[in-house]
Amino acid sequence: MSYSSRPLSSKLFQLTALTLALTLAGCGGGDGTDVVAPAPDLEVQPDGSGNTDSAIRAVNVSPITLTDSSGSPTRIITSTGATASVKITDAENQPISSALVTFNTDAPMSSVKFANTNGTVLTNANGIATMKLSAISATDTGSYVLTATANYNDTERQGASYFYSLQEANLIFDKVKVDENTLPYGGSTDITGLVKDSASLESQRGIEIGFEASCGSVSDTTTNILGFRTTYNAETCEGPQTVVATIKENNTSIRLPITVNQSTNLGALSIKCISGDTSEFPYSSADGSGSEECKNSVVLGAIGKSSRPSQRTLEFVVSKGDQAFAYENVKVELLNAPNDFSFGSMSNRAPKTYKTDSAGVIRVPLYAGTETTGVEGTIKVRATLISRPDVTAEFGEISVISDDEPTSSLKITPEKNVLAATSTDDKGKITELDGSTKLIATLSESANDTTTIRFVAEGGTLSNNTCKIERDNKTCNVTLSTKGVLPNDRRVTVLAYSEVGNGTSGKYVFLDENENGKRDNGEFGLDGSDEYIYQQTIIGFADTTPTFSKTMEGAVLASSGNGTSQYQFQMFGTNKQNKNISMPSGTTISVNALDGTDNGKRCKVEVASRGKVDNELTVPDDIDLYAPEVPKPTNQTQNDSDKTYVIRTQQCAKGDKVSLIVTTPAPNRKVTTKELEFK
Repeated sequence: MSYSSRPLSSKLFQLTALTLALTLAGCGGGDGTDVVAPAPDLEVQPDGSGNTDSAIRAVNVSPITLTDSSGSPTRIITSTGATASVKITDAENQPISSALVTFNTDAPMSSVKFANTNGTVLTNANGIATMKLSAISATDTGSYVLTATANYNDTERQGASYFYSLQEANLIFDKVKVDENTLPYGGSTDITGLVKDSASLESQRGIEIGFEASCGSVSDTTTNILGFRTTYNAETCEGPQTVVATIKENNTSIRLPITVNQSTNLGALSIKCISGDTSEFPYSSADGSGSEECKNSVVLGAIGKSSRPSQRTLEFVVSKGDQAFAYENVKVELLNAPNDFSFGSMSNRAPKTYKTDSAGVIRVPLYAGTETTGVEGTIKVRATLISRPDVTAEFGEISVISDDEPTSSLKITPEKNVLAATSTDDKGKITELDGSTKLIATLSESANDTTTIRFVAEGGTLSNNTCKIERDNKTCNVTLSTKGVLPNDRRVTVLAYSEVGNGTSGKYVFLDENENGKRDNGEFGLDGSDEYIYQQTIIGFADTTPTFSKTMEGAVLASSGNGTSQYQFQMFGTNKQNKNISMPSGTTISVNALDGTDNGKRCKVEVASRGKVDNELTVPDDIDLYAPEVPKPTNQTQNDSDKTYVIRTQQCAKGDKVSLIVTTPAPNRKVTTKELEFK
C-alpha cells in the first residue's frame, strides 16, 4: 500500500515557523525605525492551456466510485475484482490530465491487491483515474477504507474516504448450452454460457473457465460481456463423450454430454499424397490404401553443394471421397534415407505423429544434409493412419543432389559472384558503382543446332536477355552489371532457361527472388503448358566499405610474448543487419606490424582465412552464397569462411600496433585501413 509523504505535523511546523519569522521581521531593530517590506508580486500567471496558476493549484478530488465486473456501483470487493475511479479537476471544475493519483487502503496486503504494484496511476484526458482492486484472501470478510490522493504541480489533495467490505464471490453457471449434442465423426460444436454472481445475478466478466473432455479437444476461455464461447472438436472420438466446464475461481463444475457418431457409418478412409511446396512437385492422385506410391519426384539440394533449397514440404490428405477428415492422427516415418537427412524437425529421424487440420491435411517438412543420393531418389516417407493401420501412402522418389548432379543439362557459371555495387563514405553517403561479371551458360547436350538461353535477373542490368549456344560450341554468355535495381538484401537471383521437349513443367520454373523455394505472388514465372531446362544462380552486390563484426569495435589485441596469439573477426560487404554477402571478389586483406617497443623482439603478424595464412589474402571469385535462412540440420551451418578471418601475432607487446588494410579491386578501388593496439 502507498502513503502520503507529507504528514500533517510537518505542515503545521512549516506554518508556525513562517508566522514566527513574520513576527520577528515586524519588530524592527537597529535604529528603531520600522521597515515595511514591499508587497510581493502575486500576479497570477496563466499556463499554456488557458488555466491560471491559481486554478491549477486548486486540485479537487471527486468522491470515489466503485463498480463491480458488470459495471454496477458496489461497496463489495470479491476475487473477481472491482474498479475504483475518481475525477481530478481544477478550481474552474476543468479536468486535469496526467495528474498522479495514488489509491490507498488500510486492508492487509494479504487481503487486497491493486492492479499494479503501487496503486498509482495517471489521469486521462478527462481527468479520470481508475484502479482495479481484487480480494485475494479466502477468509477475510472485513470492512476497510479506500482513499485517493492526487498530486499535480506540487499540489497534493486527498479525497473523501470510501468504505467497502471484502466478500467471497459465489459464482455460478447459467444458460450453458452445447449447440449440437450429436456430432458426425470428426465433427465439432460450440459451447456457450454465462457466469453470474449468485447474490446479484449479474453476469461476470474476466472469469476463467477450464474445460476437460473425455475424448477430443476443447480450449479454456474467459468470459466477456456476452458470456463465454469455446469449441469442442471430436477428432477421432466415437460414441458418448463428456465435457466438464469448471469455474477456476471456485471449482464450480458442470458436465455436458455429447455423442459422436461412429466412423464406420461413413465407410473406410483413405490417405493420399496431394502436393508439395516447390518446383517439380506435381499433384498426385495416388490412393494410399494398399500402400501405393506417389510417383512424383521430390528433389532437395545438398547443403553446401547445391543452389537448390535444402528444405521441402510433403503434404498428405485424409478423406472419404470428397469429404476431408480433420483431427485424424497420422504416423509418419522415414525409410531408406542418408544419415544426415531428417524430417518433422531438424535432426529428427524417429517416427512422428501428426494431426490433420480442418482440411484433413498434414504437412511434413524435409531437411537435407550434406550427403547426396544421386538423381535417382531412394528416400521414402510413409504416412499411416493410426486408426486404420492398413491405410498408408508413400512418397517414394525423394532425392538429395549437388550441383555436380544437375537434373538439367543447363549450367550457369559466373566469372565472379560478388561485385562492387556501391561505395559508402565516412558520412554514410552511398554512391552507386558499375561492377560487372560474365554469366557463362553451358549446355552439356542438345538435340538442336542452336539453343536459345533466356535470362531474367532480380536486379542490376543484363547486357542481353538471350544468348545462343551452337551445337559445336556448348557455351554462350551475357554480362550482368550492378547498374539498375539494387535489392535490399544485396542478393540478386538470376534465372536462365530454355524451352525443350523433355524437361520441367513451366509452372515450376520461376525467379525465386526471396530464396524461399516457393513461387510467390509477383515473382516472374513461366507457363505450365511447356517444358524447360533451367538453372538459377545468385550474385552478390557488395559495398567497397567493409563492415566489421562487433568484436572489432574498440578491439585490443592480446600480447603474444614469446608465443603466438590469435584474434578472430568477420568482415562483410553489407551492413550489420544483413550479413549475407562478403566483400567483392578480388578484394585483398593485408596486415602489417608496426613495432613500437624497444624490447629487442620483432612483432610479426599474419592473417588467415579458408585454410590460407599469409600477410595478404584475396577474396575468391567463387563465394558461398547459399541462402543462410534455409534451416540446417544439427552441426550444419552456412559456410562463412569467406567472411571469417584470424589475425595471428608473434612476439608482440603493448606499444606495438597492427595495421589491417582492405583494398577493393579496380575499377572500383578503395582502401580502408584499421589500426589495432595491444594490451
